[in-house]
Amino acid sequence: MYDRILAAVDGSGPSTRAYREALRLASDQHAALKVAHVIDLGVALAPWAEMAFINYDTMDAALRESGARILDAALAEARTAGIAAESVMLETDVDDPAAEILAEADRWGAGLIVMGTHGRHGLAHLILGSVAEGVIRRATVPVLLLRASDDAAPAA
Repeated sequence: MYDRILAAVDGSGPSTRAYREALRLASDQHAALKVAHVIDLGVALAPWAEMAFINYDTMDAALRESGARILDAALAEARTAGIAAESVMLETDVDDPAAEILAEADRWGAGLIVMGTHGRHGLAHLILGSVAEGVIRRATVPVLLLRASDDAAPAA
């Protein structure tokens, strides 16, 4: 049914649970799997961010290092499951990770996007936004969202 599955990961509990479902689907469907992580530099470029308080080089390096660890952990889990997967680190400086996920899904020809959602609402949703909501609203392919369960520990 799905021949190419794009799994967006951020290392959180919901992301880990969604990624494990993507692994299961890739195995069941004999589908290609691509794991994507988005580095969001837009947060530091917000109007309230003071250049005097932010070392952009340090922040950039930390985000890249963290993203590499998340992708490495995801690829290791895929190998353990016997699934060949590829990965990509994406970045945005306009605070729109959803656009990067959708662009990668389009470039790669994904038939399904799998990702976690924190399920925030109210003030938390208003302040933090929702990458998942942005993907759902603009996706041209099916999107599978999963919330965290108690047994989905965050990736290392």
